[in-house]
Amino acid sequence: MLEVEAARALAFRVAGHHLDRRVDAEAAVAAIGLQEYPPGWGAAAALRARSPGPMPEDVVQVNSFRGSPYVVPRRDARIFTAALVPEDEAGLKVLVGAAPAKEVVEAGYELGEALALVSAAAREGLAAGPLDRDAFHQAMRERLPDGLLPWCRGCQSHHVRPGLWRALGPLEVTVMPGKATWALAEPPAMPIEEARRGLVRRFLRVFGPATHTQLAAWAQTAPSHAKRLFEGVDDELEAVAVEGRRGFVLAADGDRLASPPRASGVRLLGGYDAYVAQPDRASLVPDAAVRKRLFPAVGRPGVVLADGVMAGLWRGRKQGAVLHVEVDWLTDPVDIAEEAAAIAALRGCAEARVA
Repeated sequence: MLEVEAARALAFRVAGHHLDRRVDAEAAVAAIGLQEYPPGWGAAAALRARSPGPMPEDVVQVNSFRGSPYVVPRRDARIFTAALVPEDEAGLKVLVGAAPAKEVVEAGYELGEALALVSAAAREGLAAGPLDRDAFHQAMRERLPDGLLPWCRGCQSHHVRPGLWRALGPLEVTVMPGKATWALAEPPAMPIEEARRGLVRRFLRVFGPATHTQLAAWAQTAPSHAKRLFEGVDDELEAVAVEGRRGFVLAADGDRLASPPRASGVRLLGGYDAYVAQPDRASLVPDAAVRKRLFPAVGRPGVVLADGVMAGLWRGRKQGAVLHVEVDWLTDPVDIAEEAAAIAALRGCAEARVA
């Protein structure tokens, strides 16, 4: 079994995410999608770090990994949606989350039954066209039984739990054509087994060496389902150990792991960028104290990536037309003025001031 050091694994991942050099926008989106978080600029910032081009036209936003909104290629949407869905009740519990699943069972429903009712209500409610958040939830209230509409103290209303309506993305019922807006999905003509194999291949290209349990945790799907997904490409896998921890890469990517391309340039990544949110946090940030600062309970900072290496943690604060960017440097400072200005523009500011 090939054994590699953590630095080489990170360089492999940097290249897989197209953070070693900027590529065309289609390739940037296709790698593992672009998470639209923070809302309004998260996906655009992720694209900026990977490509000089504008957002491609043939993309769709959909609730995907962990129920979060992702911008993905329209033709490959099943890789980011249907491929995540387990086929058994225990697996569906992981997909929607333990708390919503418990409520569904206590209300007297099987989870598959409840998801079928929520899916049918959404299809009927959205039949006339897209709905914003409030209208979408009202449409669900009008069509679902009381047992699937528990009281929400935060909203002071009855509504279907987020774990259930977010699952409508993986179930290929809904897409998000705008901020907090839902519409009916038009699933592409891709066989489900091809989509499942495609999910594992993309995951390993950006996060390898990795395991099926890491895929399950990162994507929020059942470990048993992730294991079956890995088995679907078993003949394409090569075992690798990263400083003693066993994982897999695609055999086709062996040369890139053996000699990762050298990264160049500065990138400002959001705290929820896919590269920052990789499942192997210990390899990404070996220092436990820095890791704690990068992954607090709320309000993650972003990451300054300089020539593929984490150089600092940054935060942006809007004040009028100015985005104030503060950096906690982990290495010698680098010039981030151009990248900060680009992030400022994405957030609707006229300029950035770096401290």
